[in-house]
Amino acid sequence: MVSLPMGSTSCESCGGRGKTDDAPCPSCGGTGLVPVKPRIERRRAPRYRTALPVAIRNRENGDLEGQSTAISEGGISVSLPAPVPVGSVVLLQFTLPTHPSQFRLWAVVRHLIGLHHGLEFVSVTEGERLSLRQFCNELALGSSGGEQAK
Repeated sequence: MVSLPMGSTSCESCGGRGKTDDAPCPSCGGTGLVPVKPRIERRRAPRYRTALPVAIRNRENGDLEGQSTAISEGGISVSLPAPVPVGSVVLLQFTLPTHPSQFRLWAVVRHLIGLHHGLEFVSVTEGERLSLRQFCNELALGSSGGEQAK
């Protein structure tokens, strides 16, 4: 298999041949390649891998216990034993190793893939935000065993 240059893919119009019939392909200009638009990162803050016990309370599912897979200043990724619908508002409870007390934050389920949930924090005090930032900074430096999530 031929390796394509970074930032390009085979032209669909000509199948990567660079020509249609006997003329150069108008879609790719005869190169057989078309540029790929870069993926735009929409996140406001970087995510870091971390495994924390998390409890979630919502009206539909009651209480669920799971584990985080990543965290940022603005949200957390959590694996749960049952799906919680996208758009649900939940009460999160978890403890950070760098914070003296348990976090109790409201969050909205923004993404759901299988049993993996992406939650956005919606009720964070300035003190909690600073604690989240401190924890993420420590993960970024590697002192708590975390690495940046993709």
